[in-house]
Amino acid sequence: MASIAEKFGKHIYRHMNRPEYVRRMLLLAYRFYGLQMHVLPNKLLSPAKQYLGTACMDCMIRPLAHPERQILTSLFTPCEFISAMGLSPMCAEQYSTYVNGACAEQGFVEAAEAAGIAETFCSYHKIVTGAVLSGIMPAPRAIVNTSLACDANNLTFRKAAEHFDVPQIYIDVPYRTDHDSVMYVAEQLRQAAVQLEDITGRKLDEEKLREAVERSRRTVEISKAILPLRRDHYVSTELTSELYESLMMHNALGSPEALRYMTMLREEFEASTIRPGRKILWMHSNPFYQNAAKEIFNYRTDPWIALTEMYCDSMIDMTSDDPYEAMAERTVFNSYNGPVTRRAQSAVKLADMVQPDGIILFCHWGCKETCGASPIIQDALEAAGYPVLVLNGDGVDRKNASDGQTRTRLEAFLEMLGHSQRT
Repeated sequence: MASIAEKFGKHIYRHMNRPEYVRRMLLLAYRFYGLQMHVLPNKLLSPAKQYLGTACMDCMIRPLAHPERQILTSLFTPCEFISAMGLSPMCAEQYSTYVNGACAEQGFVEAAEAAGIAETFCSYHKIVTGAVLSGIMPAPRAIVNTSLACDANNLTFRKAAEHFDVPQIYIDVPYRTDHDSVMYVAEQLRQAAVQLEDITGRKLDEEKLREAVERSRRTVEISKAILPLRRDHYVSTELTSELYESLMMHNALGSPEALRYMTMLREEFEASTIRPGRKILWMHSNPFYQNAAKEIFNYRTDPWIALTEMYCDSMIDMTSDDPYEAMAERTVFNSYNGPVTRRAQSAVKLADMVQPDGIILFCHWGCKETCGASPIIQDALEAAGYPVLVLNGDGVDRKNASDGQTRTRLEAFLEMLGHSQRT
């Protein structure tokens, strides 16, 4: 029998030719689910993870409910200066994830492909493009995106800006990870703030910006302090929460919600117990909607996901007192920036800290960067002594995912780990 979400997704598909209606229905669904999360929280999750879900839902609802304050952004865009103007970042990848959560991605994908977007294009960006071209996504005040970390950024946001006829502010992030690159990106961020002031008529509150960047600094410090605890201590999690954490450490970084969540999480880890089950370090996004993956990992202690790599890429020491330079440091020195060997080396360092029994590298459909980099990352991790499963799938498009194949590969990998646990 189809679930309520599946019935809702089919309803959305039938009404894709009514963009205003679909937009209202999605917002209503997210508000209802957000209220449900407040009133009837998931008892299988800790209070910190319960709070995380509601905070992320609020991040989704705000820009949808007030498009006049919406700024469409990429996942790797520093957003402290946007929030300091009273504007609401709308992370493109988050939007696609929530559309999938409503079982509604099919119509968005088809709308994009009907407009000539390749079937092999990243599904996260394809869904956003479908939302733009179908008229379901309201026009933002502006678009702010970085060149980090995928080629799809250079296509999706330019197309959206042309379609909406709104300004696109593009932050070019050099491959070089040095002081000159930090200064170059910092100057672009300063100019981006000035441009947003001109576009929106809102003034940037410099004190609020400093407060936001300081919250980012404290959030990163707490996150890094939690890392050693993840080696042995367990806080109940699920695949969706792992994606929520990535949002908190990217577009929501600098918000009071991100700092509160990380503070709560540290307290829970410090009070948690040691778990002997097979630990997994997960890399990249995950197929949070697939039953095969959910049944294996959600709320489980054996196996259990100790850490997701995309939560950690922005754990950069922000040493500068200048807020723009601090944001630039976090962007330039991000582990996804530069040659793939930097990401591979970062993965080895994370593995050495967490000591997982195995590592799952998820190759999301259309993500040329991760798919192309996977052999290099796998070689580096296996050379360090860690078993690696390269798992192909799709983070947000059901038609590109196979439950049977996913289950078979995960179970075979976990069975192998059962005979070669690290101590």
